[in-house]
Order: sequence, then structure tokens, then C-alpha cells
Amino acid sequence: MHTPTYIQRLGQLVALPSISSANPKLDMSNLPVVELLATWLEPLGFDCQILPIVGHPGKANLVAQRGVGTGGLVLAGHTDTVPCNPELWQQDPFSLAERNNRLYGLGATDMKGFFPAVLAAIERLGPTPLQQPLIVLATADEESSMSGARALAACRTKNSNPASAPSSIKFSAKI
Repeated sequence: MHTPTYIQRLGQLVALPSISSANPKLDMSNLPVVELLATWLEPLGFDCQILPIVGHPGKANLVAQRGVGTGGLVLAGHTDTVPCNPELWQQDPFSLAERNNRLYGLGATDMKGFFPAVLAAIERLGPTPLQQPLIVLATADEESSMSGARALAACRTKNSNPASAPSSIKFSAKI
């Protein structure tokens, strides 16, 4: 089985526009990003839940969990990017470019680059059983409304639907 490299995965993520904006003309879905992340995490033993955000069509969070129990580790990042002016870029912002040992592309460092790094670390674990759960959380709209984080916090504070977020996630900060 071929394992994609960090740069290959980052290139795939950058190629998926997921601009988040308060301006509806610029705002985009993040579903292609969370769906791609789920396809990478499921073969690594993760139970992946794509959770649509009520009132925000085309927006969703991904909660991926491997292992069971209380406690554990949550690796959290967001899937959206800021709007951009493509005409001000030296290349297509939705195409990863490498120049002078640096990677350029919309979201390459904030924060799409986080996910290929997480995947590389998880792959090093192999099929080793975990003593506590490992959760990868990918939220929507961090760059604008924070609707993804707000949706997760709401489902935990209202204790509404246990399937909406793993029971091992405990939120200590108010959003």
C-alpha cells in the first residue's frame, strides 16, 4: 500500500477551496476537506463522524476517534482558510508550490498543513492498541463565525445527542 507523503497530502488539501467568510459571496463549503480527511483516517482505525452544522449549509465538523475510554488526546485544527486575492499571488493559491525550501498555497500553514503532520505521526503508531482515545477534530469556520467550534460546544453543554461528539471530549473553555 502506498502511503502519500506530507507534501502530497498537503497539495490535495490546498487544492480544495474552503474559504470561510462573513461575506456570502466568498464563503465556501468545507465538506470536501473533511471528507478527504475521513478517507485518510478511517484506514488507520478511526471511527469518523462528519457532523453537519445546523444553520450553516455546506459546513461540517469531523470528529475522528481511535480507541475508547475516558481522557485521551485531542488533536484539533480547522479546515477553512481566509479569503484571498488570487491576482496578488505569484501562483495559483489553490496549487501547492515549493520555492526556496518553502511551501506556498492558501492554507498551507494556517492550518491545512497541520493535518498531514498529524497523519504522519499517527501512521508511526501503526496498529498499536491505545490505552486512551486519540481524537482528531477538524472544525469549520474558524476564520469567520467559529460555527464549527460553537456547534461542538453546544452539543456538549446541552448534552443533546451523545453521537454528536465523543463522550470523551470535555470542553473547559467557553466559546
